Amino acid sequence: MATQIAATPVIKGTEAVKILKEANRVPSGKAEQGAKKLANIFEKMMKNEYGD
Repeated sequence: MATQIAATPVIKGTEAVKILKEANRVPSGKAEQGAKKLANIFEKMMKNEYGD
């Protein structure tokens, strides 16, 4: 039998503003470089694992 999913909470006020600001934040150059590095490492791992 499937489990019910809880309702999504409604967020208002200052908490909503904080969440909106965080969602619209632009990552720094250093963060982007780190993300690209991790993506490359992951891609290499997947190629090695599946023999592509």
